[in-house]
Amino acid sequence: MDKPPYSKYAHHWSIDKEFVFLNHGSFGACPIEILAKQHEYRKRMESQPLRFFVRELEKPYNESKSRLASFIGSKPENTVFVRNATSGVNTVLKSLDFNMGDEIICCNHMYPAIRNTLNFLRDNQKVIIREAIIPYQIESAQQIVDALLNLKTEKTKLLLIDHISSPTGILFPVEELVVRFNEFGIDTLVDGAHAPGTVDLNLEKIAAAYYTGNCHKWICSPKGSAFLYVRQDKQKEIKPLTTSLVAGNNFTFEQQFSWQGTEDPTAYLCVGDTIDYMNGLYPGGWPGIIQKNHELALEARSKICESLKVDPAIPDGLVANLASIHLPDSKDLQTNRSSPFDSLMDSLYHEFKIEVFITYWPEFPKRLLRISPQLYNTMEQYKYLLNAINKII
Repeated sequence: MDKPPYSKYAHHWSIDKEFVFLNHGSFGACPIEILAKQHEYRKRMESQPLRFFVRELEKPYNESKSRLASFIGSKPENTVFVRNATSGVNTVLKSLDFNMGDEIICCNHMYPAIRNTLNFLRDNQKVIIREAIIPYQIESAQQIVDALLNLKTEKTKLLLIDHISSPTGILFPVEELVVRFNEFGIDTLVDGAHAPGTVDLNLEKIAAAYYTGNCHKWICSPKGSAFLYVRQDKQKEIKPLTTSLVAGNNFTFEQQFSWQGTEDPTAYLCVGDTIDYMNGLYPGGWPGIIQKNHELALEARSKICESLKVDPAIPDGLVANLASIHLPDSKDLQTNRSSPFDSLMDSLYHEFKIEVFITYWPEFPKRLLRISPQLYNTMEQYKYLLNAINKII
């Protein structure tokens, strides 16, 4: 089979054209022009480090953060940069003062790194983790709301929920969940790793106590750029993971996160540039990008499900631009697996030069194929993927 070409927008990225890259959702991809911008920032940093860090950094740092805050419907004073959403979740969970027996509600669709963080709290602070088991086959968002509310008790201190689930791609009803749990005096921490750049965000309207999201995925800024939003009434208790020079009651929430020791801040400085760059890249700006990727995800999901004779599992309204599809159970022998990849994922990579994400969910040998279209992808590439899967299985 001949590999199909990328879209006319692909030249903005340095994607390896020898491969059909269908896995933007895992780590993102940064446009060439933004990488050049980051290189210029780095040249300035290395040419005179003291001048850059002490005299020059504050202005572009605050400008980039202000541009991000506007994009996500936040206020600059409620928004700080962190390296990734996992760091954002850890920052909140390790700042809060839990007592033995306090409960955190979550669900089985969470990212594995976040599950590990909850296990740390369970083992070290004796926090009780109450996990809602939500099936992938659902008919409405109300099933999610009900499953989580049913776990609420007088000891519940926090709801931890994804905005868009990494393994299953479900768009969770975060606004309704925040409202419902707020009624019971329970705060919500939203892991929005995949949300910025895939849905229209207004964090002040959502009004969760805590919200974290990646910029390097769908905004397409350089790796190591993400944010943590903390509602103003909750800021005093949230501290950076690294206690450094700017710490203590004499400094604001914003200031304490602005310096966590010497690090390369250029990814942060590029966030505002990337938002503006992407906005001018496609007709209709960001709303056009979001709609385009959403439509391609639904079209590709429909075609693959039809060919594999599987149910789409969730309604279109619960899909942003991540979509997961049931695959036949893995035939791999789990005890003998030396590769971190499923054999089908490896075959697609080595035999057909396709990079796509396959995960075991809810556990081995159950598998999901996850698609995550970006502007450089085309429907022809997903047809190529489908033909390759059919040849293998």
